Amino acid sequence: MDITLYEAIVSGHAHRVRLFLSLLDLPYQSVVMDMQKGAHKEPEYRKLSPLGQIPTLVDGDVVITDSTAALVYLAKKYGDEKWLPEDPVGAARIQRWLSTASGELFRGPVVARGVKLFGRDYHYDDATMWAGRLLKWMDEELSHRNWLAADHATIADVAMYSYLRVANEGDIDLAGYLAVLGWLERVEDLENFIPMTISK
Repeated sequence: MDITLYEAIVSGHAHRVRLFLSLLDLPYQSVVMDMQKGAHKEPEYRKLSPLGQIPTLVDGDVVITDSTAALVYLAKKYGDEKWLPEDPVGAARIQRWLSTASGELFRGPVVARGVKLFGRDYHYDDATMWAGRLLKWMDEELSHRNWLAADHATIADVAMYSYLRVANEGDIDLAGYLAVLGWLERVEDLENFIPMTISK
């Protein structure tokens, strides 16, 4: 096993993969990229990640440049079926949340954090609207179960956790979403959990 993770410490995308590596108790080498200095845009890194995205997971000859794809890869290769079920219904439930992580989560809490923390030129009001829709839905879903896609933790929970834990960095208040807050605590109680770096 020769796993390397090219990452940025404040990136929730990177934390997803870092967290899952830890939950699986997999050793790996971390290469921290200075995104402020444009390290992810350098030609050498672009050989691994043509779009200059963070993170990139390298496992021997395998290169994965998308964080949710990396979760799927690690679950299939090193995890067991509890993280990514094989049955059609279970797999579809996971995919729903992976799509949400790349869709509503990104358009809401991720964009809001980008505006407030990094001064990104995004529409903040749109981000807060998406965040509100997402959090209302998640709170309803989690009001009658402990985990997002199964009766135990899956990569769906890993994919959604990181940016919601630091939603306050985008001035998104989770105080009214008690079921979501309880779910965050359950993720943090998982064996080998590692926290998301908080910037403010």
